[in-house]
Amino acid sequence: MKTLAGLAVLALFASPVSAAEKVRECGPSAWRHVFSSDPQGKDAGGSRQALIDALRRGSPLRVGWGEADADGKWKVEEFADARFTNLMNGRDVVAQLDDAMIQTNYTDAAKAGLRDPAMSWHALASTDGRLEAIMVETATGKVARKLVQRTHFHWYAFAPDPGCDARDAIDSAPRGRMNEVIFDSRKQAPAEKP
Repeated sequence: MKTLAGLAVLALFASPVSAAEKVRECGPSAWRHVFSSDPQGKDAGGSRQALIDALRRGSPLRVGWGEADADGKWKVEEFADARFTNLMNGRDVVAQLDDAMIQTNYTDAAKAGLRDPAMSWHALASTDGRLEAIMVETATGKVARKLVQRTHFHWYAFAPDPGCDARDAIDSAPRGRMNEVIFDSRKQAPAEKP
């Protein structure tokens, strides 16, 4: 009996570290690269699942992309925070990015300023490799340009190290869950209940 009690005490001391101790070992949350996708939406680095888990755990996301000429004369890298994000079919992330003002130049800092008349940029980035943007004249609200490109994306999450993140990754759309439509202005109003 004493042997069993001794083994139980030993098991307590040898048990895995608590979640709080694990967080201390892993350090605080930080912006971390979690996934890269190529222009055709293929995995190009990191882990797609780490991106999905970070999203489902409520971590803020940031997206980076860029381009450079072949001669090395210019290079631009751009980053934007995700404002509204969809996870589609458990695989692809589509993020509407924070709006920005159109600049006068993107490759020469001495020439970079805000465009006059003012024009805003609204865009979405997708793990399928698409960057879709519209440019809107601020004064009139008129869409002046639509631009769709394919690019390499780097996805970042403000989160603990993925190997240490013990937060639940919540699936907000389990199979069979449908939203209850209360009102839809595109359809006739339902008849009054007696």
